[in-house]
Amino acid sequence: MKFDVFGRPIGKSVYVSEKEEVKQQPTPAPRSNMMSTSVEKVLVNEGGHYDANNKRVINIAPAIEKTDAIDLGTLQSNIKTSHREIQALERKVNDKIESIVKFDRNGNYDMMNKKIQNVGEPINDTDAVILRNLHDAEKSLLQSIEKIPRGPPGHGYKATSDGNYDLMQKRLTNMAHPVDDMDGVTLWVMNFYIDAVRSRAQKGIDDASSKLHQSVSDMSRMFYESVENVKKSIHSIEKKRKELEKLLDRQTEEKDLIKRNPEFHYLHRT
Repeated sequence: MKFDVFGRPIGKSVYVSEKEEVKQQPTPAPRSNMMSTSVEKVLVNEGGHYDANNKRVINIAPAIEKTDAIDLGTLQSNIKTSHREIQALERKVNDKIESIVKFDRNGNYDMMNKKIQNVGEPINDTDAVILRNLHDAEKSLLQSIEKIPRGPPGHGYKATSDGNYDLMQKRLTNMAHPVDDMDGVTLWVMNFYIDAVRSRAQKGIDDASSKLHQSVSDMSRMFYESVENVKKSIHSIEKKRKELEKLLDRQTEEKDLIKRNPEFHYLHRT
């Protein structure tokens, strides 16, 4: 069963003349400067909700609680504010990305003379190395070369006073590949390991750059998805706003029609 705003049940339609219906309504308290108008009933359904019967609710006070109603002006202002905040956020994120790394149309990256720092010590063969590792390897090789005894030109070699061998600036050829840490190495072995270290370093740099590129791409994709979701929300709000404007225009037309027609009828709903 439905009830009107005076708590009376609204049953099946029973004919009552306009004069008798007006007589049954409570007399409002007198107020100065008050225009006497007739209004339609606001219905209350079984759930306790109100039916405004396609009438506007005007002069709404500013909302305080989350469940308070707001007016159309507040809604439009919030939409404009949200749009400005989204644009500011988009500019801020783009500036942050541009300050880290740039990408050309082919997807290549430009580190803009920035270094990749705080790389950990390499453990596995495929780990990236730092400049200090290269310097240590080169220093160790140079020290090994410097330990080769040198003496005046001559044939063969001679033993030094401390038991070492002096090759007298002659080459030692046909050496086997080193096995133990103290074995001598050839120029080919030295160049091989230097090239290997450099190759690993370059691979480590490429891997780090690839991960950075992927991270930036993921961040850009997430930001794009967030912006698209916000745009969809704004579009939905804008659509509802237009629907509300159409409803307000229709209600304004109905109000003008009522002003031109002094007769009012009370509507009942079952």
